[in-house]
Amino acid sequence: MKLILRNGGIFLGVWIVVMIIFTLSHAFSNSLPPFDYLWKFSLLPGLVLGAIAMFGTLLQKYIPVKKGVNWIFLLFAIGLDQAIKIYLFSIEWETLSIPLIEPVFYLQPTQNTLGSYLWVLLNFEKSSHLLNIILFSVIGFLFVEIWRFYTRRKRNSFWINGFIHLFLAGLFANIIDNAYWGGSLDYITIRPFYTFDLKDMYITLCELFLLTELIDNRLLKKLFHMPKEESKALNNDFYSFVKNDITSLFKRKK
Repeated sequence: MKLILRNGGIFLGVWIVVMIIFTLSHAFSNSLPPFDYLWKFSLLPGLVLGAIAMFGTLLQKYIPVKKGVNWIFLLFAIGLDQAIKIYLFSIEWETLSIPLIEPVFYLQPTQNTLGSYLWVLLNFEKSSHLLNIILFSVIGFLFVEIWRFYTRRKRNSFWINGFIHLFLAGLFANIIDNAYWGGSLDYITIRPFYTFDLKDMYITLCELFLLTELIDNRLLKKLFHMPKEESKALNNDFYSFVKNDITSLFKRKK
């Protein structure tokens, strides 16, 4: 029970901290909104995330963690994200505005033609979808290599396994959005600030899963106190690991 409450508290606490920073630095610089808006904007999603963490903590006791990628889960997660978008594109989504939880959450689609929230944050007016595909493919390869390197040296836990699957689901959905739809069709709007979709939820969850793994395995403390020689050796081992993987790929093609 202690671990269940701890993990639920991690997910809830991180979300509240992020929302406080967002509230103070960006969203409400002039004046705070009414309490009815504020708690739904900040606390309600955090409670949902906390419930997911608590359920995941229970789930890890009964589901064995297997090696490799679960392609069935990935196909389901990506398919669900794309099925929602296929449906929205089949109707007049531009005029759709349905309240989900007033006065904060609305089903109000908007298409991000930049193809990534990263370019929105950087205030890019134009972005190449091909550049997005290449960039996120490289990032995806790097994260997969880090995951494979970590699980071979340390452990393959529920949290690190969930991290890579949620990350890949978000990554592949993003690539499909850029390659096929000409940008991401986001549909859940938090008025008046931003709009997100299912793949954004995957990425948010994968970050929280990774944080839980870092805390569980006390990795942050180990990394901060690691001697320089050991850190250098670890970096060299990872470099050799990636190099061997790339070399083996080209050998298979031959």
